[in-house]
Amino acid sequence: MAVETSDKTDRTMTPVTGVLLAANVAAFVAQVAIAGHPRFAFGGGSGADAPTWSTVLRWLGANHSTFTVADNRLETLVTSSFLHGSVLHLAFNMLVLWQVGPFLERAIGRARFLPLYLGAGIMGSAFSAIAGRFFGPSLSVGASGSICGLIGAILVLGARTQGWRGPLTRQMGTWLVVLFLLGFARNVQGGMVQVDNAAHLGGALGGVLLAASWRRGFTYGPRAQAAIVVACTVVFVACGVTVYVRDRTDPYLFMDVDERHSTAIAAFAAGRCEKAVHAIQRARQMDPTSARLRSHAEQIERDCR
Repeated sequence: MAVETSDKTDRTMTPVTGVLLAANVAAFVAQVAIAGHPRFAFGGGSGADAPTWSTVLRWLGANHSTFTVADNRLETLVTSSFLHGSVLHLAFNMLVLWQVGPFLERAIGRARFLPLYLGAGIMGSAFSAIAGRFFGPSLSVGASGSICGLIGAILVLGARTQGWRGPLTRQMGTWLVVLFLLGFARNVQGGMVQVDNAAHLGGALGGVLLAASWRRGFTYGPRAQAAIVVACTVVFVACGVTVYVRDRTDPYLFMDVDERHSTAIAAFAAGRCEKAVHAIQRARQMDPTSARLRSHAEQIERDCR
């Protein structure tokens, strides 16, 4: 299911796609290097390897539904779109990006293509995080939300130019069907990597909405294009820096609700009220419906006052 291009030189005219491909590959190389063994390139998703690989992914900005929502880790909505669970996961996503990216970048220009990629990725990650809070915690990484957004945008363009039954629309619809069917294959790579249909749905919807908002016949000038690309780059860098800073300054970032609760109780027993209050508040962020946490929070705040 390849998107046709006029000749080989056309791909050299799509620098944003090239940079995105390189960024995803570089991020994966960094993941494996930080994990410390080449076996993690294949997922590291079973036995004692699973917690290590999961920790590396979270440390680099994976989208963990519990922490993304509870701790307002909005930066991971961006950074998780550049991480992958295994070399197979990376290869499949990069193959699709290599197929559809150049075509779409030439068609709409880099000033629309890069915001589309980031925006669809953010919406896909948001859908995944919200679904995880309702249907069970999940650790989500991958560019598939962004890529589904690209495919959704091509669907809109195809419908506008060829109609809903045109060849381009049918081809992109086939890609989306394949991606969603893969979502029924659970426990890929030993349970570490699962196909995230919530991210696919959110990304595709984001791409459709963004493409539908484009005004036909309007083009950006060179300065506007440069400004938009720089702004998107700044957003990505800012999210990466935020992940880096929070990794090193937030002591509760990698604690689950029980660990935060235990920290609060220990601090309270030691007379460290400020730490106790902060820890119990962070625990309640993760489980706001817990009567036990509410009771302990009220006791700590009352006695500390």
